Amino acid sequence: MSSKFEVVVLFSSFVVALGSRLEDFKSIYPSVKNGNDTRIPLTLGLMVSFSGDYVTSSSIASVQIALDLINENSSLLPGYRLQYKLTDSQCNQTVAYDSFFLKYVREQPNIVGLVGSGCEDATIAVASISHYFNITQVSPDSAAPVLEDRTKYRRYFQMLPSESSLPIVYKVLCTMFGWRKLHTITAENDVFNKVLDVTRGLLKGVAEITSVIYNDANPQNSIDYYIHNERLFDEDTRIIELAMYESDARKAYHKSKISPKYVLILRTWYPSGWWDPANELNYILNCTKRQMENALNGALSVSLDTFYNAEDSLSGLTFSQYWDWYTQLGDKLGLNYNHSDPTFFDAVWAYAIALNKTIQDLNEQTCGTTSFMSNNSCQTSIENFAYSNSAFVERMFKHLSNTSFTGITGNVSFTTNGIRSSYAIGVSQYRFNKAGILEIVPIGYVTQTGEMIFNETESSETIFPYGIPPDGTTFTVEKEIEKPLTIIMYILAILGMILVSVCIGFTAIFHKTRLVRLTSPALTMITCSGCCLLYICIFFAAIQSKAILPTSVICNVRIWLWSIGYSLAFGPILVKTCRIYYIFNDPRPNKLAVKDWMLVAIVCILVAIDVVLMILTLSVPQLRVGAVLVHDLVNPKSETGFFEEETMNMILVCESTPKKSFQIWRIILIAYKAILQASAIPLAFAIRKVKTKGLNDSKYLVAIVFITSISLAVIIVCYAAIYDHVNTSAAIYSIGAWITSTTILSLLFIPKFYYLYCDPNGENLGSTCNYEEKLSSLEDQINQLETELRTLKKTRKTIRQASQSNFILVGNDTLPPCNKNGIAEHVKSTDVSTEMGFESAVEDNVCQRIDDDFDRENTIASLRITSQSERLEPAAGLVIEKDETLSLTTQESVFLAQASPVTGRS
Repeated sequence: MSSKFEVVVLFSSFVVALGSRLEDFKSIYPSVKNGNDTRIPLTLGLMVSFSGDYVTSSSIASVQIALDLINENSSLLPGYRLQYKLTDSQCNQTVAYDSFFLKYVREQPNIVGLVGSGCEDATIAVASISHYFNITQVSPDSAAPVLEDRTKYRRYFQMLPSESSLPIVYKVLCTMFGWRKLHTITAENDVFNKVLDVTRGLLKGVAEITSVIYNDANPQNSIDYYIHNERLFDEDTRIIELAMYESDARKAYHKSKISPKYVLILRTWYPSGWWDPANELNYILNCTKRQMENALNGALSVSLDTFYNAEDSLSGLTFSQYWDWYTQLGDKLGLNYNHSDPTFFDAVWAYAIALNKTIQDLNEQTCGTTSFMSNNSCQTSIENFAYSNSAFVERMFKHLSNTSFTGITGNVSFTTNGIRSSYAIGVSQYRFNKAGILEIVPIGYVTQTGEMIFNETESSETIFPYGIPPDGTTFTVEKEIEKPLTIIMYILAILGMILVSVCIGFTAIFHKTRLVRLTSPALTMITCSGCCLLYICIFFAAIQSKAILPTSVICNVRIWLWSIGYSLAFGPILVKTCRIYYIFNDPRPNKLAVKDWMLVAIVCILVAIDVVLMILTLSVPQLRVGAVLVHDLVNPKSETGFFEEETMNMILVCESTPKKSFQIWRIILIAYKAILQASAIPLAFAIRKVKTKGLNDSKYLVAIVFITSISLAVIIVCYAAIYDHVNTSAAIYSIGAWITSTTILSLLFIPKFYYLYCDPNGENLGSTCNYEEKLSSLEDQINQLETELRTLKKTRKTIRQASQSNFILVGNDTLPPCNKNGIAEHVKSTDVSTEMGFESAVEDNVCQRIDDDFDRENTIASLRITSQSERLEPAAGLVIEKDETLSLTTQESVFLAQASPVTGRS
């Protein structure tokens, strides 16, 4: 059988004309005219709804057309005439029960089948009891998912696919338009509940489903309650399904949930003009009809009754021919049309075919075999059927189950659950026409296999001319560091690298000069390398990747550079400070001289501790640092574009998977740095007044310690508080590294640059470029030296006179006499230049023979006084270099130590 199919979807006025009542129609159709029709009548029950939430009385016209064609077909039901007995269910369960028992059990106890019952509520009620009377029931307009339960609705068939088929449309739409979220507002009843369950299962992995399920029987869970508390809509979802009756759909209007920003998905079976607030009698709507139409413009609707124009239907009519006949008869009867009316036509034809086959079975039956008539008697007439005979209904059930024919709505066949198996789900859209009138326009249909077929003039562009609306999914946008800030960070890092290069070159070129030699070039190079790593760290702070793995690598490199760079940069500062403190606060004459290699070893130990901590983060999974997406707290959300699409701003931060473990590790790492910094503060405070020119950078070391301590404390606190603010944290991190490095290099090298400029030979510490001041200083030094020379001559004369008396006068004490050769004049003078400054050690080894009865206490006191001469300042002219011509005897040195004590000078 060849067929040419064209999708025909009925959208217009879906309501019965006002004034239509059961009393306006004959109870039996067709009626016998003048007794000319002698055929035996077979009665079908026809239950429709003339009132209630869903009106289906317009289907009477379709049923009458079907009966007229069937009764005119001689090959169907020979000797029988098919008619209906009409009743009204009012789309109410209780009324449907009453009508069924009154009309079909009491008044007409032998109907061969039931067509109806008007709407889901009435159909569910009647289908649950009809099988007890051996009555098969075919519903042309019900689609509640609960009716698929064959164990409960044993003799039930329906001409529409189940509502549970609708989720396939949602899946197709979500896939086609890229929607990843769907919000459904569902009335809690047998019609819509299962649809939500199927939707959740079918869209799993395709879209996220959020829902509000209301029940008007519970005031705290009614739709009015949700509307009053503004909880009906999900603020983050813009694709909204309204799974409810039209009265509740009117209430669900929200002035801000309108097209094109929002898309509503409704049922097509709502009556025409349902959105008009004038239709709402029990609820005061705070909107006008035009506002409702604006909200609906662009909304989608889905229809289970999408029909095909079959040119070779069993009835002999094409859909167009049927439609012309149907509209003429409907106008004659005073009825408007309903979208499900064509299924009533095919439902009657399904009954006629099943009855015809049952009659054939009956005619083939002979007496003596098991009869399917009442009491198993040998009866061959179907008109003697009684409700107590289950054999008849079994035959009818069998033939209805095996029904397969081409009706005006397409192929008619049923699944094992009695649900129509062949279907297409129509998709339409509410649109304003050129006249500004809101109408429903078919745009296509979805097949059973999940394929969207557009009508000839329709496409995604015609459906959404302004572009596909967003679903409300908050798009994750990984924010990067602002380009201007990135450029600034790069510039700072480059300037820092230039400064490091200059400092390293300066140290390498002038490392033999006294100016550089006194600051230990090896430690200076270590400091420069640490500052270099800190500057490189700024480059990595500015680099960002949207991929997790590269960012994780950057995170680890950044931590390694910062930690080791800090230790290399600040470690030499710390050990230099310690050595100055050791020199000026340890009075022991034979104290250990601190060499440069010792300080370098200490710095290496400090760096080794850092390396151990870093390796620990790589070896322990709980401490392993990686990139983690977190919300941007500064600007968490933003709306952009025509649809004001909401985006969630995210940033990649460096953390470990268990955040608590990472915090603990970070505290340990910062605590280690804080200990180093804190240990340098009291040492710097103790040496803050050292003014020896040989220690030419001591005061700058003090400044470095204090400035870096304050800056790092502020930076660490700020960074820990706002590390997940991408721009601010990057700026603070970079500024911290830059300030630390630049402060260290500037205070260490800029004074040296100045001194070298004033003294190109780099031998005169503390050189100044003010020549008048330098001349005045030299004159003062000459005068001082002349005064000291005269003093020395007087002292020498006094010592020689005293020595002739075998006594040496030292203050108020005297030494016991010695032999003629008792004092050997032997003065060993050394000038030891240390990395942190200048240490002048004049060791007087007094070789003298002392009488046995000499008082030891006086000797020790005299030697202590003599040792003070070791601290005489070089600038005072008391440093005894190897090429000095001035030579003092031991007695003169001891006397000079007593006569010229060092106060405030080193």
